[in-house]
Amino acid sequence: MRKYLITLALLRLACHPAEAASPAGTLHVDYTGYSHGLTVLKLAGSLTLSPNAYAAHVTFHTAGMAAWMLRSDNDSQATGTFHGEAVLPISFEGTGHLRDSTRLTRIAYSNGNPVVEALSPPEESERTPIPVAQTLHTIDTLSAVALLIHAVAETGHCDGSVMTFDGRRLASQTSHTTGTEILPKLDRTIFAGPALRCDFVGQQLGGFVRNEDAGELKKPRKGTAWLANLVPGAPPVPVRVAFDNKILGQVTLYLTSYAETAAISQK
Repeated sequence: MRKYLITLALLRLACHPAEAASPAGTLHVDYTGYSHGLTVLKLAGSLTLSPNAYAAHVTFHTAGMAAWMLRSDNDSQATGTFHGEAVLPISFEGTGHLRDSTRLTRIAYSNGNPVVEALSPPEESERTPIPVAQTLHTIDTLSAVALLIHAVAETGHCDGSVMTFDGRRLASQTSHTTGTEILPKLDRTIFAGPALRCDFVGQQLGGFVRNEDAGELKKPRKGTAWLANLVPGAPPVPVRVAFDNKILGQVTLYLTSYAETAAISQK
Protein backbone atom coordinates (compact mmCIF):
# COMPACT_ATOMS: atom_id res chain seq x y z
CA MET A 1 0.00 0.00 0.00
CA ARG A 2 1.19 3.47 -0.73
CA LYS A 3 1.64 4.73 2.82
CA TYR A 4 2.60 8.18 1.65
CA LEU A 5 -1.01 8.60 0.43
CA ILE A 6 -2.72 6.80 3.30
CA THR A 7 -0.92 8.85 5.92
CA LEU A 8 -2.47 12.07 4.63
CA ALA A 9 -5.27 11.05 6.94
CA LEU A 10 -3.17 11.63 10.14
CA LEU A 11 -1.45 10.94 13.33
CA ARG A 12 -0.70 10.48 17.05
CA LEU A 13 2.05 11.63 19.44
CA ALA A 14 3.98 12.78 22.42
CA CYS A 15 6.02 15.96 22.27
CA HIS A 16 9.80 15.69 21.83
CA PRO A 17 11.65 16.46 25.09
CA ALA A 18 13.33 19.51 23.58
CA GLU A 19 9.91 21.12 23.26
CA ALA A 20 8.81 20.71 26.85
CA ALA A 21 8.76 24.48 27.39
CA SER A 22 6.69 25.19 24.26
CA PRO A 23 2.89 25.31 24.26
CA ALA A 24 1.65 22.06 22.79
CA GLY A 25 -1.38 19.83 22.77
CA THR A 26 -2.39 16.56 21.18
CA LEU A 27 -5.02 16.03 18.52
CA HIS A 28 -6.59 12.57 18.37
CA VAL A 29 -8.39 11.44 15.24
CA ASP A 30 -10.05 8.31 13.85
CA TYR A 31 -11.02 7.55 10.26
CA THR A 32 -12.85 4.84 8.36
CA GLY A 33 -11.99 4.22 4.72
CA TYR A 34 -14.47 3.15 2.06
CA SER A 35 -14.07 1.84 -1.47
CA HIS A 36 -16.98 0.88 -3.74
CA GLY A 37 -19.30 1.46 -0.80
CA LEU A 38 -17.52 -1.03 1.47
CA THR A 39 -15.35 -0.51 4.55
CA VAL A 40 -11.71 -1.22 3.65
CA LEU A 41 -9.56 0.68 6.17
CA LYS A 42 -9.47 1.81 9.79
CA LEU A 43 -7.00 4.50 10.76
CA ALA A 44 -6.31 6.13 14.13
CA GLY A 45 -3.69 8.55 15.31
CA SER A 46 -2.71 11.76 16.98
CA LEU A 47 -0.45 14.73 16.46
CA THR A 48 1.34 16.81 19.05
CA LEU A 49 2.18 20.16 17.51
CA SER A 50 3.98 23.19 18.91
CA PRO A 51 5.30 26.27 17.08
CA ASN A 52 8.73 24.67 16.71
CA ALA A 53 8.26 20.90 16.84
CA TYR A 54 5.97 17.96 16.21
CA ALA A 55 5.55 14.33 17.15
CA ALA A 56 3.24 11.95 15.35
CA HIS A 57 1.98 8.39 15.58
CA VAL A 58 -0.48 6.74 13.22
CA THR A 59 -1.87 3.22 12.99
CA PHE A 60 -3.97 1.64 10.27
CA HIS A 61 -5.20 -1.76 9.20
CA THR A 62 -7.29 -3.16 6.41
CA ALA A 63 -10.88 -3.98 7.37
CA GLY A 64 -13.90 -5.82 6.05
CA MET A 65 -13.47 -7.77 2.82
CA ALA A 66 -10.22 -5.90 2.18
CA ALA A 67 -8.67 -7.59 5.21
CA TRP A 68 -9.56 -10.95 3.71
CA MET A 69 -8.02 -9.95 0.37
CA LEU A 70 -4.95 -8.23 1.79
CA ARG A 71 -3.77 -8.38 5.39
CA SER A 72 -1.99 -5.13 6.10
CA ASP A 73 -1.40 -3.20 9.32
CA ASN A 74 1.10 -0.56 10.32
CA ASP A 75 2.14 1.46 13.36
CA SER A 76 4.42 4.43 12.60
CA GLN A 77 5.76 7.33 14.62
CA ALA A 78 7.97 10.34 13.93
CA THR A 79 9.45 13.36 15.69
CA GLY A 80 11.02 16.51 14.32
CA THR A 81 11.28 20.29 14.40
CA PHE A 82 10.04 23.14 12.23
CA HIS A 83 12.47 25.57 10.63
CA GLY A 84 10.56 28.33 8.92
CA GLU A 85 8.64 26.68 6.07
CA ALA A 86 10.61 23.42 6.33
CA VAL A 87 10.77 20.46 8.68
CA LEU A 88 13.82 18.74 10.09
CA PRO A 89 12.94 15.16 11.10
CA ILE A 90 14.63 13.61 14.12
CA SER A 91 13.40 10.02 13.98
CA PHE A 92 10.96 7.72 12.21
CA GLU A 93 9.95 4.16 13.07
CA GLY A 94 7.36 1.85 11.60
CA THR A 95 6.30 -1.72 12.36
CA GLY A 96 3.59 -3.88 10.86
CA HIS A 97 2.58 -6.74 8.62
CA LEU A 98 1.94 -7.11 4.92
CA ARG A 99 0.29 -10.42 4.09
CA ASP A 100 2.47 -12.91 6.05
CA SER A 101 5.54 -10.68 6.28
CA THR A 102 6.53 -8.85 9.48
CA ARG A 103 8.04 -5.47 8.71
CA LEU A 104 10.27 -3.03 10.58
CA THR A 105 11.75 0.32 9.59
CA ARG A 106 13.85 2.58 11.80
CA ILE A 107 15.38 5.82 10.51
CA ALA A 108 17.47 8.41 12.34
CA TYR A 109 18.47 11.75 10.84
CA SER A 110 21.98 13.18 10.76
CA ASN A 111 22.55 16.71 9.43
CA GLY A 112 19.11 16.57 7.84
CA ASN A 113 19.74 13.29 6.03
CA PRO A 114 18.11 9.91 6.73
CA VAL A 115 20.18 7.05 8.10
CA VAL A 116 18.44 3.67 7.93
CA GLU A 117 19.24 1.89 11.19
CA ALA A 118 16.96 -1.12 10.70
CA LEU A 119 15.01 -2.50 7.74
CA SER A 120 13.28 -5.86 7.71
CA PRO A 121 12.85 -7.52 5.28
CA PRO A 122 16.03 -6.06 3.78
CA GLU A 123 15.62 -3.84 0.74
CA GLU A 124 17.52 -6.09 -1.65
CA SER A 125 15.20 -9.04 -0.97
CA GLU A 126 12.13 -7.40 -2.50
CA ARG A 127 12.93 -4.02 -4.07
CA THR A 128 15.39 -2.30 -6.37
CA PRO A 129 18.03 -0.43 -4.34
CA ILE A 130 17.90 3.35 -3.91
CA PRO A 131 21.30 5.09 -4.03
CA VAL A 132 22.04 6.98 -0.81
CA ALA A 133 22.67 10.15 -2.82
CA GLN A 134 19.01 10.17 -3.91
CA THR A 135 17.76 10.08 -0.32
CA LEU A 136 19.69 13.15 0.85
CA HIS A 137 17.49 15.88 2.35
CA THR A 138 14.35 13.74 2.09
CA ILE A 139 11.76 13.52 4.88
CA ASP A 140 9.61 10.67 6.15
CA THR A 141 5.91 10.37 5.31
CA LEU A 142 4.60 11.44 8.73
CA SER A 143 6.81 14.52 8.70
CA ALA A 144 5.25 15.39 5.35
CA VAL A 145 1.81 15.32 6.98
CA ALA A 146 2.98 17.43 9.91
CA LEU A 147 4.44 19.94 7.44
CA LEU A 148 1.14 20.12 5.55
CA ILE A 149 -0.88 20.81 8.70
CA HIS A 150 1.68 23.34 9.95
CA ALA A 151 1.60 25.18 6.60
CA VAL A 152 -2.21 25.36 6.54
CA ALA A 153 -2.28 26.55 10.16
CA GLU A 154 0.27 29.28 9.48
CA THR A 155 -0.71 30.45 5.99
CA GLY A 156 -4.15 29.05 5.15
CA HIS A 157 -2.65 27.38 2.08
CA CYS A 158 -1.11 23.99 1.28
CA ASP A 159 1.05 24.76 -1.76
CA GLY A 160 4.40 23.00 -1.77
CA SER A 161 6.42 19.94 -2.70
CA VAL A 162 8.65 17.51 -0.81
CA MET A 163 10.65 14.36 -1.42
CA THR A 164 9.84 11.50 0.92
CA PHE A 165 11.78 8.36 1.81
CA ASP A 166 10.31 5.72 4.12
CA GLY A 167 13.24 3.31 4.03
CA ARG A 168 11.83 1.43 1.05
CA ARG A 169 10.33 3.93 -1.39
CA LEU A 170 11.50 7.27 -2.70
CA ALA A 171 8.67 9.53 -3.85
CA SER A 172 7.85 13.09 -4.79
CA GLN A 173 4.75 14.73 -3.31
CA THR A 174 3.22 17.97 -4.51
CA SER A 175 0.14 19.70 -3.13
CA HIS A 176 -1.74 22.83 -4.09
CA THR A 177 -4.65 24.81 -2.71
CA THR A 178 -7.86 24.44 -4.69
CA GLY A 179 -10.13 26.54 -2.48
CA THR A 180 -12.86 26.16 0.11
CA GLU A 181 -15.61 23.60 -0.41
CA ILE A 182 -18.74 22.81 1.59
CA LEU A 183 -18.79 19.15 2.55
CA PRO A 184 -22.33 17.77 2.97
CA LYS A 185 -23.58 15.97 6.04
CA LEU A 186 -23.10 12.19 5.72
CA ASP A 187 -23.73 9.27 8.07
CA ARG A 188 -20.13 8.15 7.55
CA THR A 189 -18.51 11.18 9.17
CA ILE A 190 -18.89 13.59 12.07
CA PHE A 191 -17.94 16.58 9.91
CA ALA A 192 -20.00 18.74 7.60
CA GLY A 193 -19.31 22.31 6.51
CA PRO A 194 -16.56 24.42 4.89
CA ALA A 195 -13.13 22.84 4.44
CA LEU A 196 -9.97 23.82 2.62
CA ARG A 197 -9.42 21.54 -0.36
CA CYS A 198 -5.84 20.50 -1.07
CA ASP A 199 -5.18 18.42 -4.17
CA PHE A 200 -1.99 16.38 -4.18
CA VAL A 201 0.04 14.16 -6.49
CA GLY A 202 2.44 11.46 -5.32
CA GLN A 203 4.87 9.72 -7.65
CA GLN A 204 7.18 6.87 -6.72
CA LEU A 205 10.71 7.45 -8.01
CA GLY A 206 12.66 4.56 -6.54
CA GLY A 207 12.45 1.35 -4.53
CA PHE A 208 10.29 -0.56 -7.00
CA VAL A 209 9.06 -4.04 -6.15
CA ARG A 210 10.97 -6.62 -8.14
CA ASN A 211 9.00 -8.51 -10.80
CA GLU A 212 6.36 -5.76 -10.94
CA ASP A 213 5.84 -3.30 -13.77
CA ALA A 214 8.03 -0.30 -12.86
CA GLY A 215 6.23 1.82 -15.44
CA GLU A 216 2.93 1.20 -13.69
CA LEU A 217 4.46 1.91 -10.28
CA LYS A 218 5.91 5.20 -11.55
CA LYS A 219 2.51 6.57 -12.58
CA PRO A 220 1.50 9.69 -10.63
CA ARG A 221 -1.21 8.99 -8.03
CA LYS A 222 -3.65 11.83 -7.44
CA GLY A 223 -5.65 12.54 -4.33
CA THR A 224 -7.46 15.21 -2.37
CA ALA A 225 -7.44 16.18 1.30
CA TRP A 226 -10.01 18.48 2.92
CA LEU A 227 -8.85 20.24 6.11
CA ALA A 228 -10.85 22.18 8.68
CA ASN A 229 -10.47 23.73 12.12
CA LEU A 230 -12.64 21.74 14.51
CA VAL A 231 -11.60 23.55 17.71
CA PRO A 232 -10.81 27.29 17.95
CA GLY A 233 -7.07 27.81 18.37
CA ALA A 234 -6.17 24.26 17.31
CA PRO A 235 -4.52 23.43 13.98
CA PRO A 236 -6.70 22.20 11.10
CA VAL A 237 -6.99 18.47 10.55
CA PRO A 238 -7.91 16.42 7.50
CA VAL A 239 -11.64 15.75 7.74
CA ARG A 240 -11.74 13.74 4.52
CA VAL A 241 -9.08 12.24 2.23
CA ALA A 242 -9.59 10.59 -1.16
CA PHE A 243 -6.83 8.71 -2.96
CA ASP A 244 -6.22 5.98 -5.49
CA ASN A 245 -4.80 2.64 -4.40
CA LYS A 246 -3.65 0.09 -6.96
CA ILE A 247 -5.26 -2.80 -5.02
CA LEU A 248 -8.31 -1.25 -3.34
CA GLY A 249 -9.13 1.29 -6.05
CA GLN A 250 -10.53 4.71 -5.12
CA VAL A 251 -10.52 5.02 -1.33
CA THR A 252 -12.09 7.79 0.74
CA LEU A 253 -11.25 8.25 4.41
CA TYR A 254 -13.91 9.92 6.58
CA LEU A 255 -13.28 11.47 9.99
CA THR A 256 -15.28 9.52 12.59
CA SER A 257 -14.01 10.98 15.88
CA TYR A 258 -11.88 13.86 17.08
CA ALA A 259 -10.52 14.91 20.47
CA GLU A 260 -8.06 17.43 21.81
CA THR A 261 -5.97 17.17 24.97
CA ALA A 262 -4.37 20.35 26.38
CA ALA A 263 -4.52 23.78 24.82
CA ILE A 264 -2.67 24.38 21.58
CA SER A 265 -1.07 27.65 20.56
CA GLN A 266 0.25 28.27 17.06
CA LYS A 267 1.84 31.60 17.82
